[in-house]
Amino acid sequence: MCFGLVVSNLKYNEGAWRHAPRRRGDTHYGAGGGRQFALRKPPLRQSRKRLAALLWKLSPAVSQYRLLMIRLKHLLLPTLVVLLSSCKNEQGNTYAIKDFRKSLQPFLFNIVSEGIVTYHDSSNIKSITDDELIRLSKSESPVLRATAIREMLDRKSFNHFDIVMNHLDDTAIVATDNGEFGIRFEAVSDYLIGRSTWETAQARDKTIEQILTKHNYLSSAYNILTRLDAQEKYYPYIKDMAMRPRRLDPYDGYELGFDDIEYALYGLAKFKKKEDVQLIKTKLLRYVWKLSDVSFRLMKKFPDTAYLDVLQAYHRRQFYQFSGIRPHGFTGYNADRAAPEDFIEALVVQQNDRSAKLLDTMLTNLPKYTCMPDQENIINAVIEQIWEHPCPAYARLREKVKQKAEETLKGRISISLDPIDTRKRTYHWYN
Repeated sequence: MCFGLVVSNLKYNEGAWRHAPRRRGDTHYGAGGGRQFALRKPPLRQSRKRLAALLWKLSPAVSQYRLLMIRLKHLLLPTLVVLLSSCKNEQGNTYAIKDFRKSLQPFLFNIVSEGIVTYHDSSNIKSITDDELIRLSKSESPVLRATAIREMLDRKSFNHFDIVMNHLDDTAIVATDNGEFGIRFEAVSDYLIGRSTWETAQARDKTIEQILTKHNYLSSAYNILTRLDAQEKYYPYIKDMAMRPRRLDPYDGYELGFDDIEYALYGLAKFKKKEDVQLIKTKLLRYVWKLSDVSFRLMKKFPDTAYLDVLQAYHRRQFYQFSGIRPHGFTGYNADRAAPEDFIEALVVQQNDRSAKLLDTMLTNLPKYTCMPDQENIINAVIEQIWEHPCPAYARLREKVKQKAEETLKGRISISLDPIDTRKRTYHWYN
């Protein structure tokens, strides 16, 4: 540990010498804005000799420290598993691994050791009786609880509605296997809701009411709002969800949960109340660099001239940073949270002089960004949207893009889809 601190300090001083003024006592300002005092850098050969001597003295301690860390690494996980499995059941409504039959315990050990909630298609999971699953859903381990609940949802012997309603308050965070999308961290209750089905819309609506009024801290309460019709009884809950802080950064105070809040802002916009527009605009402007397609759908479906300030700020800061990766991909970068077309469609519905000016600026600037991925298609998207939204404000622009728009639309192919049979279906949280 001492070795790490010494070398770290040496590296810091080396960097300070390299960027410091040459005279003793002069000051300069670092990246954090703080004033720093610089010392003259000693000769390079002398510095190397001192460092070599220091490392020679520390080498035995370093070797012992590394050996200790390796041993701890190999002992820590098995120790935790043994401790978890040997816990006594102090409460009547929770169960330790020790409380289950011995033939099942090795399988439960493996689940806890992996630490990821995933699908188990094996004789081990199928051998667990319904009664054991009920007890396992009350396990001390959140991973075991989530695994048990998932298996219960796959069995017809359980009432799925009751399972959901009885576990909404399980907010422990677990790592879940999302296939090609990797590992996701979510509450046990969110994991349960996302994988549940309802036989009727009425049953799902009853669950929605319970979550929005009693458990609206869950992510599921937020992401349902784009699909839920505006109902006055939910208005105070949705407005509170949109305005309250969510997962603030402990150091800088930034909103880590803005991706959830976007859904609440969308739900609030559905009520079309004028007094809410400024509140929505303020939130969008504050996190303009994190806007996703959800925010642009909001501004497209519920347009207001107040949102032009948001669109102009996004155009200036984010629009030309498009990486070529469409939203809902694998990167997680803010630049990939929305596609250029999302922004263009939200802008064009404004149909006024300010939006016309911004669209004209984009037609001028986009050809200059030769390295911008999918540049030609983005330019075509601007042209098509202008052409499909005729209005007095866009009259001059439409003359400008007329030839290109007619050529593009001529090559379009329309495909008719068969109607979906909705007479019998199961209802999921997301549809």
